[in-house]
Amino acid sequence: MIFERTADLGLVRSILTDPGVYPYIADDFSPAREDFAVNAHPDIRYVLAIDGGRLAGMFVFLPRSAIRWEVHVAMLRKVPPAVTHRAGREIVAWLWENTACQRLVAEVPVCNKAAVRFGLQAMEMKAFGRDRAAFARHGQLQDLILMGIGRPV
Repeated sequence: MIFERTADLGLVRSILTDPGVYPYIADDFSPAREDFAVNAHPDIRYVLAIDGGRLAGMFVFLPRSAIRWEVHVAMLRKVPPAVTHRAGREIVAWLWENTACQRLVAEVPVCNKAAVRFGLQAMEMKAFGRDRAAFARHGQLQDLILMGIGRPV
């Protein structure tokens, strides 16, 4: 698996607005897919996951401090689960080797069971709490599962 940071916001937008991705990352207050705009802040790292020359998806890293980063995952639905799970396992090692990040966290809606499994199993994050009723989907408030992993010592 190859991981490559990209500044191609058109490509980033096409991944995030893919019909197999956008419904899972959007909440009730997100714009329509066609109106979605990518955040161009220079601290955000959009990292492509490429397997055998084919795009598998993307990881979005948002530094919340110099050492604590938040991850968002956008794996393309046409990619086999074995490939996306390998990307999840390998991106964490890549992050430790290529960045100053010491702690990686995620906030995953409980209703997105595949994303919860991905974070806990593929990325080997540990759940450490819940943010109750913090995400709105289809008119219902959903909990966010808080999970994270620290750089090995």
